[in-house]
Amino acid sequence: MRKEDYRTIINNWINEEKERTCSPESQQRYMRGQAKRFRFLFDFITTRFENKDLKILDIGKGPLTLTLNEYYNTVTSLGFAEANDQGGHKVDTTETIPHIAFDLNLSRKIEKWPNTKFDLIIFSEVIEHLYQAPEYTLLMFHSLLNENGHLICTTPNAAAIFRRYKLLMGIQPFAKIRYFSENPGHYREYTKKELMQMGEESGYKPVYHNFVSFNSQITNIKSAIVEFITNLISSFRWSQIIIYKKK
Repeated sequence: MRKEDYRTIINNWINEEKERTCSPESQQRYMRGQAKRFRFLFDFITTRFENKDLKILDIGKGPLTLTLNEYYNTVTSLGFAEANDQGGHKVDTTETIPHIAFDLNLSRKIEKWPNTKFDLIIFSEVIEHLYQAPEYTLLMFHSLLNENGHLICTTPNAAAIFRRYKLLMGIQPFAKIRYFSENPGHYREYTKKELMQMGEESGYKPVYHNFVSFNSQITNIKSAIVEFITNLISSFRWSQIIIYKKK
């Protein structure tokens, strides 16, 4: 084949994946699927951090950013530049919420770090999308936090029961790397022990951890069995949430 033929194949791969992961329909699916997580996190955050004067930084601008902005007086988002953000979560907050354009995979480059200080950073369902070592990003967040500041991180549980089951059946439990890197999938998922270690190495004290299932619902016998098991063994749940305190 000619090089143009190969280029056509690659472009077709990218366009098909963009349609699957970045189209308006895919964004609507994302919003429906994550609605419970947004509600859970808003209640979780505002219950533990009631002071409305706290300076909040939400990583990955989305619906949660909007609801946090209704409660707290100062909310800023950080993530891809507006023009480059192709994720299914994206919402337009340009006129109402300040946004810091920064690719977290560049966190190793200290000279590019922002300088603004915050009291609380929300790092929800993002760490698994990084292809660079997360410690770089955690260290950057450490520099952005005020003294005694906190970082809340949520991420899938790499040891969830449905992943263990798939491995037992010889099925790959993790998604393959996407063709379209502007809306990256999951490069790496983590266990509780890994989250604890990365936080401590980056200058934090883990002060809270729990396994959660943001979107659990019983629709058939199999999901009812999974729900029963995860209620008995919390470490089998889909996701986890951890709070780090800056040392």
